[in-house]
Amino acid sequence: MAFGYQILGFGSGVSAAAAFSLNYLVVAGGGGSGDPSDGNSKGGGGGAGGYRASGFGPCALQGCTITCVEAGTYAIVVGGGGPSSGCINVGCGNDSSFAVPSPIQIVSAGGGHGGAHRSAHQAGGSGGGGAPGVSPNSGAAGNTPPTCPPQGNPGGSSNGESPPIPQRAAGGGGGAVGNGSRPEGGAGAPNAISGSAVTYAAGGGGTPGAPCAAGSANTGDGGNGKQSPNIGGFAGGSGVVIIRLPACATVAVSPGCNSTGDAPDCASYKIATFTVSGCLTLS
Repeated sequence: MAFGYQILGFGSGVSAAAAFSLNYLVVAGGGGSGDPSDGNSKGGGGGAGGYRASGFGPCALQGCTITCVEAGTYAIVVGGGGPSSGCINVGCGNDSSFAVPSPIQIVSAGGGHGGAHRSAHQAGGSGGGGAPGVSPNSGAAGNTPPTCPPQGNPGGSSNGESPPIPQRAAGGGGGAVGNGSRPEGGAGAPNAISGSAVTYAAGGGGTPGAPCAAGSANTGDGGNGKQSPNIGGFAGGSGVVIIRLPACATVAVSPGCNSTGDAPDCASYKIATFTVSGCLTLS
C-alpha cells in the first residue's frame, strides 16, 4: 500500500501488518576529476555525490523521516564513483537510491565530472570544477536534478587561459555543504546515523594543490584533479546507503558484504549498511 499501513475494520480479527519508521542516509558516487591529455593542462576536481539524509547531520540538509514502512523487501542501489577522464560525458558518479514504496523514492544523483582542457565539466549531485580552456570558467551546477533540501553545490571556477601556463588553476568540485573554490573542493557533511560522525560527499580538489588521491570508498567524495604531467587525475569514491530503524524490526540484507547490527549509540535501534547494491528485508 502506498503509505505503508492497513486500515482495518473494528472487530475484523485481521492483524495489522508490521510497519516501521526509518531514518536514512543515501549518498551517490562521487565524480571523477578531469585528466587532460596535455601534460601542462590542469584538471578540475570531481563533484561529490548527492547527499540526502533524514537526520543526524546538518539541520539545513535534513529531509523527513520515512514513516509507516511495511514489512517487505526493498531494493537498494549504491552508485559507483566516476573515473578520471578527459572526455566529455565520461566520469560522472552513479546514482544511489532507496526504493521505499511509491510515492516516496529517495534518489541521490552522481557527482559531476571535473573539467579537463577543452572538455566541459559536468553538473550532478554536486558539480565538477572548471578547468582552463573550458568556457565558461565557472564550475558546473550542483543539486541537479533539484531536490529539497538541496543534495549538493556547484563546483569552483578556473582562472581561464589568460595567465601563463604555470599560473593556471582549476576549480574544486562542489560538496554537500559548500561550493567548490579554486583549488579546494567543497566541504562534505558530517553524519552520525551509524552511531558516530563520518563526513560524506566532499568535493575533489582542483589543480594545483589537491592531494594525489581518489575519493574514499563509500563516502561519495569527488576525485582530486591531475597534479602534474606524470600524475593523472583520480576517480570519485563510491556511495553508501545506511538505514536506521527500531530494534523491534527483524532485518536482513543481501548480498552478504552488506551488514546489519545494533546501533552503537542507542540499543533501541538497528543499523543496516549497504556498501554495494542489494536488498533490505524487514519483518
